[in-house]
Amino acid sequence: MSDLPIDSLLHPARIAELSRHASMPARPIEEARLLRDGKAAFPAMIDAIHGARVSVRFENFIFAGDATGRRFARALGAAARRGVEVRVLYDPVGTMMVKGGSIARTLAAEGVTARPFRPVSPWNPRTWVRLRHRDHRKTMVVDGEIAVVGGLCISDNWSPRDDGGRNWRDTAMMVRGPLVGDVAAAFDAMWNRAPGGEVPLAIPEEPVTGHAPCGFVAADQPGAHHVAGVYIWMAKHARRSLEITDAYLVTPEPVVAAFEAAAQRGIEVRFLLPGNNNHPMAAASARRLYARLMQAGASIYEWRGMMVHAKTAVADGEITLVGSSNLDPLSMTRNYELNLLVADVVTGAAMREMFEHDLHGARKIVPSEWARRPLWQKAAEAAVQLFDGNL
Repeated sequence: MSDLPIDSLLHPARIAELSRHASMPARPIEEARLLRDGKAAFPAMIDAIHGARVSVRFENFIFAGDATGRRFARALGAAARRGVEVRVLYDPVGTMMVKGGSIARTLAAEGVTARPFRPVSPWNPRTWVRLRHRDHRKTMVVDGEIAVVGGLCISDNWSPRDDGGRNWRDTAMMVRGPLVGDVAAAFDAMWNRAPGGEVPLAIPEEPVTGHAPCGFVAADQPGAHHVAGVYIWMAKHARRSLEITDAYLVTPEPVVAAFEAAAQRGIEVRFLLPGNNNHPMAAASARRLYARLMQAGASIYEWRGMMVHAKTAVADGEITLVGSSNLDPLSMTRNYELNLLVADVVTGAAMREMFEHDLHGARKIVPSEWARRPLWQKAAEAAVQLFDGNL
């Protein structure tokens, strides 16, 4: 029996509950390392590709044909030429959203096997229905031993300014251990959804665990609502604190109600959100929730730098979430997503430290000042709710 109190998020009973919400087993982890921004994440990913001996599974919502994309394409191409099995899955709709266009031709020239997920043609109306369900995931698995999961896309937006990028604030996590097998299997399942033939799914061989430190894959697909359930569980069971960083707080009602209830019962609930959002309508919709959350007792901070795009949460410094799911209807109900959940105090402490560091670059929203914001801003927030379901 565990000597942890039953209300600890690391108690085996709590881990079993969280596993059910994620619809995935808890696996042992050997290492979990947070990667802050492209400055840390991109070199770590490139180094892992350079060191690949057997296989590289690479998946991203955006794989742009800019300087950052070409850098990754060269590394993947070099791996393919030395005999590594390299498979790249990208979302062509997501890739259209950034400068540089698609990297597909460059990948082909590099000898890399790449597939577009649910391609859409403007000339074929039968493909337009595919616009609703996109591959929003950002994952990489090398040799079945290393996995990287997070919010960073392969684009200059995420590269440091020293490399000519825009230095968007984002977070990824690199893990080693049996959990990697579940990330590999999740990639293979998505690969098989794209046209081009199926491959056998990776099969994790390590046993399930009910004890920390451990981790879960928290994946989502249209209509599954797994990640919404995870957020509700974290808000419901947190005993002390809940820190959330997100790009688009267009939160479905059950989730925002769970955050509100946590704050009302005295949990320290804090949000870090964009001050300069790349989607103004999403920003207006998120700000419509500020007053409600602050009235419940939550604190809200807006990032003062370039866009904050991270999707992370940490409850009680014990359960950490890092991945691709935004707190918006697209991620929560429509898209394919993938996140990692880690039950571990060391990882939780690192996540809390990162959050505290970020607050130095943020502005706290003061309720009394927020109530006096301009009427035009209030009107925009009210009007945009008509489009909430599509943000």
